[in-house]
Amino acid sequence: MKPYKISLIRLCLVLLGYLLYNLVFFAPFYSSGYAIVILPPVFFLAIALILLGNFFAFRDPLKLKSSFKDNQLVQKTSNIQVILATIGVCLQLSNIVYLSLWSINYIYNYLMLFTVSLLYSIIFFIGNFQKTKLNQDNKSSNKSSFVFGTIVFLLCNLLLVNNSKVSLWGSTVQYVQDFKDFGLKGKVEVYKKEHLNEPYNGTLTTLFYKETLSNGENFIDYIYVSDVHNGTHVTTLDEKAKEEIRSYLENDAERELFDKVTLEQFEFVLKVYEERIRDLKLKDDIVTKLNEAVGFKLLENNSVEITPADKRKFDSILIKEAVKNRENRDTDIAGFYNIDINKHINNKSLIISFKYLNFSIIEDRQNYKNDNRVDYLKDKLTSLPVGTLSDGIYKFTFSTLSDGKYTDVTITMVVENGKSYLEKDSLKQLN
Repeated sequence: MKPYKISLIRLCLVLLGYLLYNLVFFAPFYSSGYAIVILPPVFFLAIALILLGNFFAFRDPLKLKSSFKDNQLVQKTSNIQVILATIGVCLQLSNIVYLSLWSINYIYNYLMLFTVSLLYSIIFFIGNFQKTKLNQDNKSSNKSSFVFGTIVFLLCNLLLVNNSKVSLWGSTVQYVQDFKDFGLKGKVEVYKKEHLNEPYNGTLTTLFYKETLSNGENFIDYIYVSDVHNGTHVTTLDEKAKEEIRSYLENDAERELFDKVTLEQFEFVLKVYEERIRDLKLKDDIVTKLNEAVGFKLLENNSVEITPADKRKFDSILIKEAVKNRENRDTDIAGFYNIDINKHINNKSLIISFKYLNFSIIEDRQNYKNDNRVDYLKDKLTSLPVGTLSDGIYKFTFSTLSDGKYTDVTITMVVENGKSYLEKDSLKQLN
């Protein structure tokens, strides 16, 4: 029986397949997958090479074992190859656990793919070691196959190293340092990357952030960061907004912090106050007080909004308070968490708006006409007991029907020192 010949070309097919696959994967990833339509031959060739390479990674060592049963070196090294190939196949099939039919790639599975590349590189070099020991490397074709396999090994691993920064693993390493420099002490990791469907052909990175606050509670948020490769992507803070906010800042510490906030991954700190509003249950408290004062369920909990009177000015207020909190060693969410919401309601920086009123209940109980809604609500508001609501601005918006036309009416009630008065109504004709 003729001894089995080791083929280094067959042993490097998995590496060659992943080299092509990851090169092709780059194009579909940054084009919402449309590049697959253009590059199907290369894509399917890569998949075929990976499948075929995995087959040979098992078959060749087993064939070699059966041909050299008395050679202990061949037996041991072939067993190592089979074990490495088994681990490699398990890693390659790991995406099935997440119900994904895509093969592992350097963006989502960097460390796993790097491990697979390392395993099959070892299998390849063990094969070359076996050829040398068995004196099967004396032909020029054998030397050419070794050179080819070595080039594939180098290119495959160099590609992985060079692309580590765009992987979820590599991106997480970068963001960890950025968040630490900003003053955020929680855990950040890249949760997901996907193509951004816009003309600039960028990607959308989803960050998961978790921080344990000084009160023992956990703050959790998903942060979205666009990574643009062509053109300019406008974030939520455009240049005009930045200049307006900056005009309200008073010192270098505030301006320095604001310059960091303008980075898209940190813009979320300007919305942390919304979390405080939910935590303090301010909306529920306001609704309960008003309903009790009028004697029936005028408002629903989900009808209340607490928003800045001037968004850009309030952003500057948040910057100023965060700087003060930091100076007082309050580092929860880099100083942006412990903001006194009630203070800003009282000084009218925040406005309380009601977008839905239960007029159907009022009509059933009070038996009045639709066009009297404005007078009825004004009467109820002006008769509220002193101290029902804390100081601030309260806006009630609802629709009235008169002469077959709908009009949005906004009644503005201002409370100062516990006493209320009404400002001029705002009317908006609806089509």
